[in-house]
Amino acid sequence: MRIWDCHCHVRGDETGDEVLRHMDAAGVERITLFSQFPPVWAYPRDWKDALGLDPVDFTGRPACKGGDHVPFRREDVRTSIEHIAKVQAADPSRIYGMLWAEPRAPGIVEEIEYAIVDQGLRGVKMIPDHWSPGDELLMPIYEKMEELGKPIMFHSGILYGFGDSSQYCRPVLFETLLHFPKLRFSLAHISWPWVDECIATFGRMRAAGGYGQRTPQMWIDTCRGTPDAWREEALRKAIPFCGIEYLMFGVDGVPETLPKNAPVHARKDLDILRNVIGLPQEQIETFFWGAAERFFGE
Repeated sequence: MRIWDCHCHVRGDETGDEVLRHMDAAGVERITLFSQFPPVWAYPRDWKDALGLDPVDFTGRPACKGGDHVPFRREDVRTSIEHIAKVQAADPSRIYGMLWAEPRAPGIVEEIEYAIVDQGLRGVKMIPDHWSPGDELLMPIYEKMEELGKPIMFHSGILYGFGDSSQYCRPVLFETLLHFPKLRFSLAHISWPWVDECIATFGRMRAAGGYGQRTPQMWIDTCRGTPDAWREEALRKAIPFCGIEYLMFGVDGVPETLPKNAPVHARKDLDILRNVIGLPQEQIETFFWGAAERFFGE
């Protein structure tokens, strides 16, 4: 069975060959790989004392004294683009590089275009960090992504980093993307713990297309976030309502953890899909591969 992990992060020092070795060891044929969050490049951990910075927060991003985060710099965005593009170049048929875009970074719309048009990245990853999906600063990004015909993969659900930012990650907030009907997007983690709200938001996006008159613009990235106690219920609800072709398998880790984590997550989900829900093999293969293929327009 072919496996496409739709949700993986980099540390920032990986090579393409290393990523491919980890994928092979994990039994993962294709991966969606997010670039490093740009500010981490500018201020590595061992520079914090010299810069007078407090210890880094959960995400690895250092905070200035007084609680304000280090300003975003365009050159750091460019560095993160060039790293992920180099990793992807090791085998673009297996590694789908995505720019982790911060909307407050200077020149971000131009950097997105550079990442996709000049460097061949496959789309954009975003985490609402004290900004909401409907904020005005997001509109130029949505317009550019519509123009480029590439997707955005959003974090959605409880957020264990970036301070008190979970309030900006409620799935219903992404309803604003109805105003950008050509933009494909996904919500990660089935928006746990707001699983029902995520599924309802999918229904709202589908209704906007006239129930089959056009392809819904929303997919759901099912990478873990749902603990085991909630996983079966979440998949039982999402599959019949959304359709398996809009649910993508993901692991959520870094390449070096794939050999340990990917087989475990794949086995648990396979057991639920095959032995509990009773899906036929064709639909199981759609979950592990075909939904992501459809999302990326392959």
